[in-house]
Amino acid sequence: MKIETPILALALLTLGPVLKADLPSWRTTRNGVYDTANAPTEWESKLLFETPLPSKSNGTPILVSDRIIFTAEPALLICADRDTGKIIWERSNDLMELNDLSEQKREALQAHKARIADVERSLQKLRSDTRRLERTLDRDPDNTEIKERLEGMYQERESLDAESAALMGDPEFRQFVKPPAHNTNGYSSYTPYYDGKRLYAVFGLGVVVAYDLDGNRLWSKFIEHPDHRWGGATMPQIVDGKLIVRFDDYIALNPKNGDEIWRAPSEVVFGTPAPFQIEGKSFLFTPRGEVIRVSDGKVIQEGLVFLHATRDWSIFNSPAVVGDLIYAVSGVEKANGDAYAYRIPKSLDTFNKKGLELAWHTEVENDRYYASPLIHDGLVYIVTRENKITVLEAKTGKIVYTHEIKGARGTAYPSMTLAGGKIYLGIDDGHMVIFKPGKKFEEIARHSVGPYRSTPLFTENAAYLRTYESLQAVSSL
Repeated sequence: MKIETPILALALLTLGPVLKADLPSWRTTRNGVYDTANAPTEWESKLLFETPLPSKSNGTPILVSDRIIFTAEPALLICADRDTGKIIWERSNDLMELNDLSEQKREALQAHKARIADVERSLQKLRSDTRRLERTLDRDPDNTEIKERLEGMYQERESLDAESAALMGDPEFRQFVKPPAHNTNGYSSYTPYYDGKRLYAVFGLGVVVAYDLDGNRLWSKFIEHPDHRWGGATMPQIVDGKLIVRFDDYIALNPKNGDEIWRAPSEVVFGTPAPFQIEGKSFLFTPRGEVIRVSDGKVIQEGLVFLHATRDWSIFNSPAVVGDLIYAVSGVEKANGDAYAYRIPKSLDTFNKKGLELAWHTEVENDRYYASPLIHDGLVYIVTRENKITVLEAKTGKIVYTHEIKGARGTAYPSMTLAGGKIYLGIDDGHMVIFKPGKKFEEIARHSVGPYRSTPLFTENAAYLRTYESLQAVSSL
């Protein structure tokens, strides 16, 4: 909905020049701490505007000058006025539209996509039937008839998987075919990035694009499809003059034209690597516990976080760098939960000899951690997907307290943020829980803002949130 004009007029009066500070990337410093004295405790009663959006997205908006820029499914980049929420421009980045295809090529492509859809429908039914029969076999493990039927289904599935892979990988059509992605994630979970010159966006179709702030496309590149069926979320970022993106591998691009500079192999991951420097040299700490040298893409250290033997893809969030420490957390439900802090050496000589030094490792709740860690005032805040908060000492890893959020049925996908002396915890059923930082849990307020998986962002005068259905701005005053 749009708010009524009198309220909007008041909103515009409150949004002064101090609001215009840029927030050009996800969670500002990636730690999630916003340097603002003000942040809202109330929500709906302080609403400045609410702009309906064409489709959902998990991506977080960014603020540049007088504009707020964000994504929408499956490959939309949208720019709105940050004071009013009015849409300024919208650009589709579907590869059919990025390329000037002949009518004949378009018809052939549509027929190819139809064949892929037929195979995928057959695969989905076969997967469902297989799971149902496997459960029956669990109850009757000696049933030879079921075993034989399952064997035939496994063979059929292998054949269909091969056919699907061949269709998806057909060099004539490959870049135009939408890769599979889980509905939870989609194709637009990659937060945009602005480097002061160009606006960069990545979509799970395998495309990277650069725009100016007026919506003029500067360049576009098809790189590759993501390496799994869940979709990606790694934010593009400029490190040491290179645009770092990830689909199947980590890839450094020339930000001026998208040309590839180097490529570093990587397994399944969703978060964004954290950059750090030693004596002016740049490195990346990846969510999987690898260290990549930015100058040439060489992986110089790995194995720094525990990877589950059969679910090593369960690495969902992004590490955070605060001072000389890198913080990371990951886990698998009913199997493991691990929080880490690694110390960055002061000298390259020490780093080249010993790598990053483990400061501490603490076993935490055995669960997935979709949200990235928040570090503030000597404490590390983490939350499981089931909404259980753990607070640890930043220097030692000692657990200070745990607290389970009651009354919410959703999943803690959004990363916690701190603004105006308050911590904001998001849950995708629409809950926003606001609590005090410190060594004991004290809830301040709780709101229902509509389903969302994005992370809120804060300026001195306002908070912004991208829900599934709308872009919201809330007064901090």
